[in-house]
Amino acid sequence: MEQRTRTGMAQIDDILGALGTSPPPPALAAIDDGVLRGLADRRESATARRGMVMAVAVAAFVGIAGAIAPAAPARAQAEPLFGVPSGAPSHLLAD
Repeated sequence: MEQRTRTGMAQIDDILGALGTSPPPPALAAIDDGVLRGLADRRESATARRGMVMAVAVAAFVGIAGAIAPAAPARAQAEPLFGVPSGAPSHLLAD
């Protein structure tokens, strides 16, 4: 039984030795481009995500600051809907 194990291990050593001396398949050369393209895409999406988070944070800050800051009450002048505006020349001459 020990003899079979040695023979099996010797076969594995021979197979690994043959793989070590053989040139790599040409398809492996194309893997570099794909990996680098994937890394660039991931970096680009992280940059876009960071920009989006920054925009949301600024919008939230402006919204909260606008809600907390005291504002003067709005005052509107009551004018008739179809009346003569107070700045019209005919209105100024009539007064």
